[in-house]
Amino acid sequence: MDERTPDSHAPDGMSPSSDREARWVDPAEDDRIARRARWRIVFGTLSLVVGVLGFCVQGSGSVMVAFGDVFWKMGGLEVPPPPPVVTWGRMLQFAVLAVLGVMLIVGSAMILRKNPKGRSVLLAWVVGRLVMVVVSIAFAVVTIKPQVDWQIEIVSAIREGRRQQPNVTPENLSPIPDRAAAEAQAIRTVAIFSLFFATWPFVMAIVLTRPHVKEEVESWRSGGATPVA
Repeated sequence: MDERTPDSHAPDGMSPSSDREARWVDPAEDDRIARRARWRIVFGTLSLVVGVLGFCVQGSGSVMVAFGDVFWKMGGLEVPPPPPVVTWGRMLQFAVLAVLGVMLIVGSAMILRKNPKGRSVLLAWVVGRLVMVVVSIAFAVVTIKPQVDWQIEIVSAIREGRRQQPNVTPENLSPIPDRAAAEAQAIRTVAIFSLFFATWPFVMAIVLTRPHVKEEVESWRSGGATPVA
């Protein structure tokens, strides 16, 4: 009869019980690791959606700036075009934002595919997008007078067009905006939209600079598994 104990069948220096302990993983810790690794899917998908929607919005905005007077004419109204400084300033912003939109889409797709370069692309997008928020604020403040003048001209043109329609009384016409009130409203609008457009870049910066995210992205370079801690 073999009188060896069960532990004698284990490799030198390790008993079967210690081997089982080494291979055992705390279920709570395993669940925590899975939740932390889930950021790639959630974050990558949301960023991809934001990038696609933003690209569409910027494209629509550029079309409206370039061909807005054509759309007004299709509606039977003669509306003055925006001042050149407004047109060219907005078109330049749309061009830069379109490039940033492509960066966001590409970087998000790279994150979803576990490409470590995706993090660098998205961090570059964060910096570029925040810079453009500041540029947009500065542009709006500098050009607020010509933009308000243009809005007043548009309202005046609409009033004149409706005045020529039958059964339209002066009470039915839109009032001409007060310049001071229009400028104050423009500043409030710029502030609200600037805060809105800066929110996701700040969220991205926080997520992408978290230690466990940096460790996981670094593990993709060697094709390794997600770090445990």
